[in-house]
Amino acid sequence: MQQTFQLQPPQIDVISIQSQVVYGSVGNGIAYRTLLKKGLEALQVPSVLFGCPPYYGAPSGGVISAEWFSGFLEDLIARGVMKRTRAVIVGYLGDVGQCHILDTWLQRVRAINPQIKIYIDPVMGDYGEGVYVDPRIVNYYRSPFLRLANGLTPNGFELEQLCGHSLVTCEQTLHAAQALLNDTTEWVLVTSAPGIAENDDELGLLLVSRNQVQSYTHPKIKSKVKGTGDMFTALLVSHLLHGKSLNDAIVTSGGEVCDVLAEAEHFGWEEIGSLRALR
Repeated sequence: MQQTFQLQPPQIDVISIQSQVVYGSVGNGIAYRTLLKKGLEALQVPSVLFGCPPYYGAPSGGVISAEWFSGFLEDLIARGVMKRTRAVIVGYLGDVGQCHILDTWLQRVRAINPQIKIYIDPVMGDYGEGVYVDPRIVNYYRSPFLRLANGLTPNGFELEQLCGHSLVTCEQTLHAAQALLNDTTEWVLVTSAPGIAENDDELGLLLVSRNQVQSYTHPKIKSKVKGTGDMFTALLVSHLLHGKSLNDAIVTSGGEVCDVLAEAEHFGWEEIGSLRALR
């Protein structure tokens, strides 16, 4: 008797859900390339699709409709992909409707695959730029939605939006980050963290977990390329999936981002044009 086997999807390391551009190094434009460079199997789900980043002027493209966005996510469940996925990264979202869709979908995914890790970068804005998403997204991030994440990577400005007030000292940043911890959220890593860097030539990071507080600094590279936060989160998740400790993953990722920025500055690139500097 001929034995039959039921086909199943291959194992996927990361589903990256964020903005997508044809040209540029923001969102999946850099995160997906980084994940592949690190030897991971990754899939992209776009929240928006633009010809290039909006800082060049009004781009072609737009927000992925709710019907398409929810359909992309539903297809991953229907094909059994989420049963064999190790991690999900959530970055820039196009509108508040996508927040609602993701809220329900991530809860379903965790029920299907309790071992999956969910990492959310609550992209809302940055110092010098202000909030560049729909304010309703900011309000949604203040809701229990972020409690679905195992790890969070807000920058200092985004942490201020979450806690509702400005942050100046390390102690203030620490308390704001600790407020985001819960039974699911194991750690919060604040990039460009207020009160950490000792001078203007450094950037500070602050890690707050259930049993650890650790600060880090790295040189401030004077490159104008964008997307470093998206790249950093992708690098961090890559190293965690390869078995590094959280501390080692943070240090290594920070150093690699500096190397890539130094390369971009050396060649005068307007975008991250190469990942050769990644180890």
